[in-house]
Amino acid sequence: MLAAFKRSPADVVLREVPMPEPGRGEILIKVMSCGICGGDIGLSDEYVRFGHEIAGEVVALGAEVHRLSPGMRVAIESGAFCGVCDVCRNGRPDLCRNVTDGSYCGCAEYAVVNEKNAVVLPDALSYRHAALIEPLGVAIDLVKTAEIGMGDHVLVLGAGSIGLMALELARRAGASRIWAACRSRATRKIELARAFGAEDVILTDSQSISDYPFPRGGVDKVLITAPPAVIPQALGVMRYGGIAAFIGFGGDGAITIDAHRFHTGKLQLRGAFSSPGIYFPLAIEALTTGMVDADALISHAMPLKDIAALMHAAGCERESAVKCVMLAEQ
Repeated sequence: MLAAFKRSPADVVLREVPMPEPGRGEILIKVMSCGICGGDIGLSDEYVRFGHEIAGEVVALGAEVHRLSPGMRVAIESGAFCGVCDVCRNGRPDLCRNVTDGSYCGCAEYAVVNEKNAVVLPDALSYRHAALIEPLGVAIDLVKTAEIGMGDHVLVLGAGSIGLMALELARRAGASRIWAACRSRATRKIELARAFGAEDVILTDSQSISDYPFPRGGVDKVLITAPPAVIPQALGVMRYGGIAAFIGFGGDGAITIDAHRFHTGKLQLRGAFSSPGIYFPLAIEALTTGMVDADALISHAMPLKDIAALMHAAGCERESAVKCVMLAEQ
């Protein structure tokens, strides 16, 4: 079968590799779609497989697989909670550390995954849209972590696909006013932020969020989908009792904050890290019902044979790229 390997967005190759065989508790799927994550774009010293935002069709079963059968349509969790440890049994599967990893080799014709990681798709949801389930689960977790509610003023820092989906969800959760912040070169993302409900987009390469005239003097909730370096600024525009939820990578991760303002302002900074991958059923519902506009988010869709062009779009075409998806040729 064919599989993609990359060292950078500009250095991607297709290679023939042996067809994998499912072992005990595993399934073989024909990959029908795989979204490109920001983590897939990073550099590597050698060629590596990539792709974990996967949906596909079950084609073969390993031993002791009873829940699924060939022909079923599934999405793949990047990590599944175990269901039997103390935190799972105490109602917090989101804190499970006995995680069953999904495939990180989704940019290929086929992939083997653990049965536990497969979530059955409704017929009404296309494979094209199903590629958004995994990152949408991350956005749902971010919004839930921030406890956004009716009447909240919300700032979304970072307008990638997760930030944009979180913006849509924040509006649905009852936020009365929403702002987005990103760099000016992200033309398409700025358009979508406005279309999804942001009343203004702060262009951070020309204006600091610290100087923006928020009507209440600040915001109640901040959703951060950007590198850690922006966290101190985010905390600086929060109102008394505000909550910031953060997911992001970049730099060394070290930041400095004003601890006096942090405690006297009753501020909260909460980490949102969707491992294990949860909220797949909610994400499927949101996509199936149109709560999240999948068509608007998917800017590029190409077959595996064009994976080099797709990765270039995801990593280099900053003005037009939002969500890039690999689709199987029909």
